[in-house]
Amino acid sequence: MLNKFAFDKYDVALITDEKERLYYLGFHSTAGYVVVTKDETFFVVDNRYFKAAEKVLTKKGVKVISGADYSAFKEIADKINAATVGIDFTKVTLSGFEVLKKLGYDYVDISQELVKMAAIKSDEELKNIKKACDIAEKSWLAVLPFIKEGITEKQIAAELEYNFRKNGAGGTSFDTIVAFGKNAAVPHHETGDTKLKKNECVLMDFGCTYNGYCSDMTRTMFFGTPDEEFEKVYLAVLIAHKTAAEKIKAGITGKEADKYARDVLDSLGYGKYFTHSLGHGIGVNIHEFPTLSPKGEATLENGMVFSDEPGVYIN
Repeated sequence: MLNKFAFDKYDVALITDEKERLYYLGFHSTAGYVVVTKDETFFVVDNRYFKAAEKVLTKKGVKVISGADYSAFKEIADKINAATVGIDFTKVTLSGFEVLKKLGYDYVDISQELVKMAAIKSDEELKNIKKACDIAEKSWLAVLPFIKEGITEKQIAAELEYNFRKNGAGGTSFDTIVAFGKNAAVPHHETGDTKLKKNECVLMDFGCTYNGYCSDMTRTMFFGTPDEEFEKVYLAVLIAHKTAAEKIKAGITGKEADKYARDVLDSLGYGKYFTHSLGHGIGVNIHEFPTLSPKGEATLENGMVFSDEPGVYIN
């Protein structure tokens, strides 16, 4: 998105992570790196992506350079007499850092600067996320007629993912979860060959990407006639979800947001079965800042995107 860096403790920023490059440039590649100085932005990438990158990024003011090693970066850094380089310590590998050290610069961590930069979404980012959500929901609705006795979890997942692509998604934002019966009590069940039986719960946790931005949805259904306990639990989770959605506002913490939903489930006797946090930020990564959990101290701000997903898991 070409946001500005602070340059308070470093002279030049170097972005090597695939998702961070996508966020910053709005261009996806599996290789390359971004160099940001106070006056210019460069994208260094090999010939597989050079022409495509040049077409997309030149009009954004990004200078695209053909290259595969750090020689272009060193040339840029030396030209501005850079001594200290800002990199994301949480993304660079040990072997990658050994290569960087040989270039002769000092390095400081800019991971938190990048995290906070990406937390507030632009109008264009919000459009991409909304589109990803729209595609996910449309695809889920298209799959409902395929849910029948004897079908497997994998078959439902495959049909859903086919519809993602059919409806314009770039791919999945995480591994699709389809869980039948007792499998639905496992928050991150591995979709398998279990066949659907009459009068079983059907849980689907899924998301797709659009222009690199993610969606994340969970839908709980019942194949057949639900019993009274299922209906009570379903209603409890729905109330918790809606309560959080109505009360969450800018200025509260992630901890306070989580408590809105958790208090509802506690009052209805299901609190101990809510075994994960209420939500997480969503962007080019499926899990981003902020965290809405009992330990979430960060203040929520307008422009942030996050999930609202309370759950009850009873074995």
